Amino acid sequence: MVKKDADAVDITLRMLKATSYRWSELNLWVDGDLFHVKGIEELDHLALKGKTCLCSTTLSIFQDSAIVLDGEIYNLEDWRKNEELLSLIKAREPSKIKNLDGNYAFAIMHDNSAILVRDPVGIRPLYIASDDRGHAFATEQKALLAASFREIKSLKPGYLAIIDHSGLLECEVYNLSEELRTLQPFTEPSQEVASILLKTLRCAVVKMTKGKDVAVLFSGGLDSSILAKILDDLGTKPELLCAGLPMSKDVLRAKRVAELLGLYVNVRELSEREIEETLPRVIQIIERRSPLDVSISTPLYFALEAARERKLSRILVGQGADEIFAGYKRYERILEKDGYKLLRDELLKDFSQLHEKNLERDYNVCLANSVEPAYPYLDTAVIKCAFRIPVEEKLKKEITGYSRKHILRLVAKLLGMPDEVVNVPKLAIQYGSGVWKIVRRILNRMRH
Repeated sequence: MVKKDADAVDITLRMLKATSYRWSELNLWVDGDLFHVKGIEELDHLALKGKTCLCSTTLSIFQDSAIVLDGEIYNLEDWRKNEELLSLIKAREPSKIKNLDGNYAFAIMHDNSAILVRDPVGIRPLYIASDDRGHAFATEQKALLAASFREIKSLKPGYLAIIDHSGLLECEVYNLSEELRTLQPFTEPSQEVASILLKTLRCAVVKMTKGKDVAVLFSGGLDSSILAKILDDLGTKPELLCAGLPMSKDVLRAKRVAELLGLYVNVRELSEREIEETLPRVIQIIERRSPLDVSISTPLYFALEAARERKLSRILVGQGADEIFAGYKRYERILEKDGYKLLRDELLKDFSQLHEKNLERDYNVCLANSVEPAYPYLDTAVIKCAFRIPVEEKLKKEITGYSRKHILRLVAKLLGMPDEVVNVPKLAIQYGSGVWKIVRRILNRMRH
């Protein structure tokens, strides 16, 4: 959407062409009129002009407003016709956002102004750019770059942006990280805390999978195994998807754990050749070139491609569990050096940075494969529950060493999972899938 005297439609078309790899048809709202577009070819035949433009496959018109939602708001029965969302525009009451339960980025256009909102965790990306032509926003940076915008910034989680005749105004409406700092810790015994956590996590899984064809990004690790077991216990036989080299640790472990859980895992076995052929596309999608980002995104891309081929609309991902339940090895070093109080501060910091380090990157891979991601560990209720759990229950000192994500291991026991699964060690996807060395080697060749 562009204001001032620039042709918003022309700029929007350039943005759409840069992202056409992930859409086949969509709606455009131009100066109050709605148009339906099928395919990239129709874009070139449009003779539309206008100062404001909004586009999405999910665009809806209600009263005199246009609404676009990327994601889900669970406590709204129909976001397309909801007065609570419209009141954000008409009454300018941003405090209402705090009551929205979900993962979302949405835009409402009304009376020649726009309001943009991003969820408090930052699961859905939303970028804004401005220059002398006006203002534009998109879910991918590449769209704004294609329209020659250079000053691009990410709207912060829990923020609202207002674009109107006076310009761009951003304000914070919900600082979840600050709220987490003030929560009172649980005082109940460990088993009872684990039971509370399991109940909260199960509720998140239920609302995220209701009425959906669901897959689980599955490595056989603790986080994804818990999600698979919860779904299975709910009577939903989950599609388990794993991608990696044929004899990689993730592939071998996923097969073994799936067998222990009485489930079947669909494995996408990769070769070095197809990794090399796909890497340029992965780099284009994630808009990053670091070996770490590319090696994480590569197995994710192939797993999501398998989900798309199997016509699965949603994939559950264990993202966030390591940051809020102390799953990384480096947390042990922090604890040894600085103690539990500073470890808790580190977990809060890592959680607050999760959107820019991981979520924005991973969501681009999901978009490219037309698969909706769901992150039960990043449900707001689960996060609040997690930060009420004493850090001592997350990284527990034992005679044999440290038990990372200890409280999640208790959850796994409550689910009746075998000890082999309960005690499975953490293994990052770039190493577990076996792609790390291959990706680094290919990237080095690409640079030269």
